[in-house]
Amino acid sequence: MSTQIIRPTTQQDWLEVRKSGIGSSEVATIVGLNPFETPYELWRRKRGNEPAKEETFAMKAGHYLEDAVSRFWSDETGREVIKSSAGDWLIRSKERPYMQVSPDRTYWLEGKHSNTNKGILECKTTQLPVDGDDLPKHWFCQVQYQLGVAEVQQGSLAWLTQGREFGYRDIAFVPDFFDWLATETEKFYKDNILGGAEPAAVSVRDILLKYNRHSEGKIIEIGEDIYTAYNELKELRVELARLEERKQELEDKIKLGFGDAEAISYGGDTIATWKAPKPSAKIDTKAMAAAYPDIVRQYTTEVQGARRFLLK
Repeated sequence: MSTQIIRPTTQQDWLEVRKSGIGSSEVATIVGLNPFETPYELWRRKRGNEPAKEETFAMKAGHYLEDAVSRFWSDETGREVIKSSAGDWLIRSKERPYMQVSPDRTYWLEGKHSNTNKGILECKTTQLPVDGDDLPKHWFCQVQYQLGVAEVQQGSLAWLTQGREFGYRDIAFVPDFFDWLATETEKFYKDNILGGAEPAAVSVRDILLKYNRHSEGKIIEIGEDIYTAYNELKELRVELARLEERKQELEDKIKLGFGDAEAISYGGDTIATWKAPKPSAKIDTKAMAAAYPDIVRQYTTEVQGARRFLLK
């Protein structure tokens, strides 16, 4: 096999090894199928322009719950999860060392137990409903990349939704799809990460990361597509203003029915409430600045505001 197994001694070492290549959770971003990250954001992180992603509670919970998901999967399928596959380890391509994956689990396929008769199990926990016949595209990319790099023909994707619903789908290796992923990954690694070429901005987040301040006096002549969007937005804002006005009229009419009550009902069912919030403490910054100007000046810092979008 043209792969290498890497078993770091600590999780921190494992995290450091992962930084050196392209993992399966990053491939969907490279090909534009990850709804949570753009190629430009990934590029900034890989180039060290942004700190590595901090582990959130959800990420930690997902890591801890891998074992639970794999046990649900084993119960449902009757297949045997390979115990030694739990933990932090990697499979790296010898031909393209920047391509590496960290399977959540592996399992035995039917027949003789051997290194060539294994499948890869990807475990997910989510709060969103999952349609087994229309899997999230970034999940599918992740599994295909794992199968291709590990040189495995069969995988399975298992998920636990809100801790209440379990589902899974077997996924066969699709060589043509993996070849496309591998080609795009190689381009990104060589051109963007090693070569330093910036990926194009594809979201407003990208624009704000690249240009959080405007260039004074600079004007760009835009094309027909953006001008069309501009006109549509102007029309939409007029319509929204009419809807907002009507909304306010209806809210005011309903509020007239309250008097000093905290709720109103119809047919015995409460349909709306109107209550004042509890009092909260608030510093009078103007009064404080007038009484203690030196102290306020000492603790005042300049903060860069966000770019403001206005239609003319």
